[in-house]
Amino acid sequence: MIELFSGVVALSTLIYALLTWKLVSETRKMREVQTEPKISVSIQQSEEAINCNEMIIQNIGSGPAKNVNFQIDPDFEYMHGRFLSKLNLMNKGLEYLAPNQKIQFFLTDVREDFEKKTKTPFEIKVTYQNIIGKTYERKYIIDLSIFVGLPQLGEPPLYKIAKNIESIQKDVNRLSTGDHRLKAVIYTKSEVEEEEKELMEQLEKRKHEDREQDKEPLT
Repeated sequence: MIELFSGVVALSTLIYALLTWKLVSETRKMREVQTEPKISVSIQQSEEAINCNEMIIQNIGSGPAKNVNFQIDPDFEYMHGRFLSKLNLMNKGLEYLAPNQKIQFFLTDVREDFEKKTKTPFEIKVTYQNIIGKTYERKYIIDLSIFVGLPQLGEPPLYKIAKNIESIQKDVNRLSTGDHRLKAVIYTKSEVEEEEKELMEQLEKRKHEDREQDKEPLT
């Protein structure tokens, strides 16, 4: 009986130890998730022009990221003679990126060297740390060909606004340079009052004529 009791106590102790270990492990994982950064790198078409692409770097995790560094392979020539790895952001990295903080910038216009840009994907490797120094590494393939041939209905709103502003600027410039001249008619206060008086007299005269016409007998 004593041996059976001892066995039950030992088994209970073991089960309790296992449950405690599991609880501690789950708590540690939850704490890590709550402080874990997650750097995302993506591209999108610009709202101003569909041929232009933007890059978005964002911390979509719950914790801040420190010592964020980038490696690009192969290097991407975003403009003639200019390479992505030479940008200060990519070259020097970021000391700190807060949760939900986003960096968005113009990447390239695919109309320049279209074949090269759309047929040569490149990889961005991001390394960073959380607040306690744990290191993370993520890799993203950037492929500009995904936007080729996508249909679009109408023009983006911001692009329309930009075109309209440009048109207005041209019109204002033509006016200021004398291509088109505006006529300005200037009235004095007495002239305005005289005009209003004449208008009132005409209205009164019209009302009087209408009343006289209503008085005429029907034949």
